[in-house]
Amino acid sequence: MQLARLRWALHLAPAPAYPGCPTSFCDFAVFWAAGRLSAHPALIYNAPDFFPAAARIVGQGVPPGALMYPPAMLPLLYLMSRLPLAAAYYAFVAAAIAAAVVLLRRARIPWPCIGAGLLSPAALWCVYLGQFGILCAGLLAAGLAALDSKPGRGGALLALLAMKPQYAMLSPAVILARRSQNVVLGAAVAGLALLAVSGLWFGWGAWTAFLGGGGETIRGLLQGPFASSPGRAGASAFWMARSLGASLSTAYGLQAVAALVGAWCAWQLWRRDDVPRNTRIAITLCLALLPSPYGYTDDMVGYSIACVLLMRGGAPVTNLLLALLWHAPGYIGQFETKSGFVAAPLCVIVVALIGWWQLRRREIMPAAQVICA
Repeated sequence: MQLARLRWALHLAPAPAYPGCPTSFCDFAVFWAAGRLSAHPALIYNAPDFFPAAARIVGQGVPPGALMYPPAMLPLLYLMSRLPLAAAYYAFVAAAIAAAVVLLRRARIPWPCIGAGLLSPAALWCVYLGQFGILCAGLLAAGLAALDSKPGRGGALLALLAMKPQYAMLSPAVILARRSQNVVLGAAVAGLALLAVSGLWFGWGAWTAFLGGGGETIRGLLQGPFASSPGRAGASAFWMARSLGASLSTAYGLQAVAALVGAWCAWQLWRRDDVPRNTRIAITLCLALLPSPYGYTDDMVGYSIACVLLMRGGAPVTNLLLALLWHAPGYIGQFETKSGFVAAPLCVIVVALIGWWQLRRREIMPAAQVICA
């Protein structure tokens, strides 16, 4: 099964039906087209204008809508789009994986955990879409790992996640919990640098266009009919509530609760100094999925790494459960089709609770007893 996933993830074999992906390279085609059109930010953040323009550039259909990420991402999209579409896709995938490996090793994540994370169903789906989940998981893990030893670098790496804001929503709680001026300074410098580069390169009107048209596109995606939305492969409390037929107000309310609980747990976890680093990183990689309503299974690469980080010697039942949860992102969409229920948020919560349970039970094993060491 994993070999088959790897083949279609790299577009070497026909992929399963995915109605949101009418083009050869799915979400990446949107990013590539946005990079080609980045000189016109008012166009790329306006769905009625961007959709036909992107289709003409790509040469085939693209997912409907417009770019939904802030201008902080535009410099990277511009550079990616200098190559032809297929070449840009494969170059981006290779660069994202290489950067993630470097970042995860800097975070001292063991090689078996890195391999399991990058070959997980979530990572392969991310590769298929041409999304940023692998790179963002590396940035998040490396930023968290550096908060104590190199606080300025840690804050800067967390701030870089603002390119894809749903990954950065938990960062303020973590940064404030560490009570370090260097962390705050590093985050502020990196954040202002992203703002300055994007504003000077593409014009300050790009931010106005993003807050207007980009925000409207995101709201349209979240608030449209669930049956025709990509929420069937969602990973947020919002999508879980929508799958159960909840009203928008109820879904947003549940999402707000999830965000507050995630921030509170991250605060409690990072204000302590007695928590083993890899356990703390693993729990936070899961908590980071809770704040944003806009989350999908391709965003669960960090969660997949956490599943393996939390495996322990002498705990076969827990390890089996974690192995099943590692597989879960590959079946979330199928499960929703058969049951009408988006289960990904529950998987995330269970993995985070396993980490908390290990801390409470003080089952922090010696290195020789940790599976992923």
